[in-house]
Amino acid sequence: MSNKKQKISIRIIEFTHRCFGKKIIAFYLLLFFLFISCQKELKLKYDPSAIKQVIVSNFVANSFLKVNISKSKQPDDFSSVEFLNNCSVELFENGIFRETMQYVLRDTLSGLGFYTSSFKLSQNRLYKIISTHPSLGIASTEEYLPPYPNNLLVTLLQHADTLNPTTKGKYKLSFQDSLGTKNYYTITAFYKAIKLSIDSLGDSTYKTDFLFNVPSHSAEIPNSNNDSRSFTTDDNFDGQFKTFIFDFTSEYDNYFLELYNFYTEIYFIVEFSSVGPNYYNWYLQQLPKGETVFNNGQNERINISSNIINGYGHFSAFSSSYQTIQLK
Repeated sequence: MSNKKQKISIRIIEFTHRCFGKKIIAFYLLLFFLFISCQKELKLKYDPSAIKQVIVSNFVANSFLKVNISKSKQPDDFSSVEFLNNCSVELFENGIFRETMQYVLRDTLSGLGFYTSSFKLSQNRLYKIISTHPSLGIASTEEYLPPYPNNLLVTLLQHADTLNPTTKGKYKLSFQDSLGTKNYYTITAFYKAIKLSIDSLGDSTYKTDFLFNVPSHSAEIPNSNNDSRSFTTDDNFDGQFKTFIFDFTSEYDNYFLELYNFYTEIYFIVEFSSVGPNYYNWYLQQLPKGETVFNNGQNERINISSNIINGYGHFSAFSSSYQTIQLK
């Protein structure tokens, strides 16, 4: 190649590099401005409200009542939750004052402690607490602790197995509702599996895993928006011996077959709970609404007027019964 041709080739390469480099720079500049132009400032829509006590407790029979109390915050306050240890918390049982609950210092995920009763709670009783704080006033709440469901019977009608891997699951749940009492119930099903493992010392141990939940819906309980737990009241069957039949997916796909071979034991468990009205209402409001609600401040589904009076949170009770069926 002549020197003239070499110079022309070099100039062409230099020109190409310059043009290509400019295109790359222009491309990144375009992406940058597009990114900047797509940003949108979202303003929280809320009215400032008074800071109040937040009372949180889920309690069951035959256990001590444990209550966490913290301060509410404005929606734009991203500081850590402040838990309160200087409240005077009075506990009532069926309208009778029982005690002023003691504060127990304990390092937990719900703060550094909680208020606790000195006695264990009993079924079929109404519990109320009144919390008084030096600067946040008074917050009160009450909840009925229901008895365990009567005459509970769960029958697994069909389930997939290695010989029938595509069979749908089906189970029947029967129980006796209480006559003349407003009852609330929740239903959930899940798998429990046990596996053999070897610890660091070479010893064999058994570990338990709780696997995926099984949706439990029927024509009478069409809670399709919530795939892990169903709930119902006894409005349509007060005092009756009631039976529900639930269909669910139990196909032995490749994933389940791997689990089946991996675990030494597999159980199908149905949890049926009789719950208090606060628990029912608190859980009901967690379901998605028909339309999206975003950053609407006090309009968001984070507190209900029927639960905590002059405060936020939830004070709720439940009594659960479990039926276990071994699959392997």
